[in-house]
Amino acid sequence: QRCCTQGSGMSAVMRSCLQLVASRDVVIGSHLRSVGRKLRGFGPSTTPWTKTSALRDDGFVLSSPSELSSATVKPQSILLCGEGDFSFARALTMSAAKELDDGLRVTATSFEPAEDTTKQWGGSKNIRFLSNTPGVDLLHGIDATMLDTTFEGQTWDRVCFMFPHIAGKGRISLNRELLAGFFRAAEAVLSPGGAVEVALVAGQGGTAADGDVRRDYGDTWQAATQAAEGGFVLVNTAPFDASAWSARGYVSRGHWRSRTLGAPESQERSFTVRDGVVHMFRREGELGEATCPSHALTHTRDVSMWITRPETFREETLLDVVRETAGKGVEAEVTTLEVHQHDDGRVSRTIRIIYSSSVLAYSRARANVSQFALRDALETGRVSGVELR
Repeated sequence: QRCCTQGSGMSAVMRSCLQLVASRDVVIGSHLRSVGRKLRGFGPSTTPWTKTSALRDDGFVLSSPSELSSATVKPQSILLCGEGDFSFARALTMSAAKELDDGLRVTATSFEPAEDTTKQWGGSKNIRFLSNTPGVDLLHGIDATMLDTTFEGQTWDRVCFMFPHIAGKGRISLNRELLAGFFRAAEAVLSPGGAVEVALVAGQGGTAADGDVRRDYGDTWQAATQAAEGGFVLVNTAPFDASAWSARGYVSRGHWRSRTLGAPESQERSFTVRDGVVHMFRREGELGEATCPSHALTHTRDVSMWITRPETFREETLLDVVRETAGKGVEAEVTTLEVHQHDDGRVSRTIRIIYSSSVLAYSRARANVSQFALRDALETGRVSGVELR
């Protein structure tokens, strides 16, 4: 989001309030799904970034049935959120039979109650199969945005959400809220060094992995941006192998039911998962070598200033201060938008700063902190010959 800083300096009170957004817990009220649940979450992580070793490798769980069995270091526990008819959970456990024998624990959950899962989603056979599979737990009525309170004290090595979606069509803002709520809640139930995986329909995530159907970022669910709200960084993407999963029994059942019991199945709202994308996220500070510059989060900020003493102003000094105040782990690209001489003879200059980071959960609030650090530096005379406009 563009933030223009022309005009008088922002008050210290307002600046302090905005800076605290990046470090204090917040409670955000949002109506999710169609049942008016409240979204409860935590602010982004502000732990100083350090390069540490990831505790687990980057093998995906959701991408392909063969990924889990071929991983060098396998997760010991997996939480699946948002199951419909539990056909994916069944396909996964069938593919991971050896891992289950070796102690893998899979917890598969649905948002709907058990009765809806069996009667409306047609999951009876899958539920019976999974109920008789050692190492598998089934839970119903689990809200993926409330994992932190539902599973307080429990953790999993992988927390996965398969094709999340608010009921209905054309609700991008609500789906963003759903993702943000999920990431905030997932942080509390993810084991140290673990990873979060989210499978999205092509075009929803907002990354280069969407390929030919990639949209403008503002017309997507902005997965990396929502993840940053929970302290997560996008580190990798992989194609969703729909054919391989389908061969093992996975059926995409859609995200809502317009039918009543006994009505035609064709009234389901189905997904096209053929070109789906699986996104992997890790906590800031647990990335190891798993950084991906192509997935860096970027935020644009404009700053205007008066050049009061041209003879002492140095471009190099301004650029150094911009990059220094951006913060550790943040890169800053600076361009000049305008240099204008006013009728009274004064000269103003407007610069555009593109802040980016592939190693931080770099949320909008944290970009604001970078910007206000620059403003403070300019106000205190760090750049000679400049005053904020």
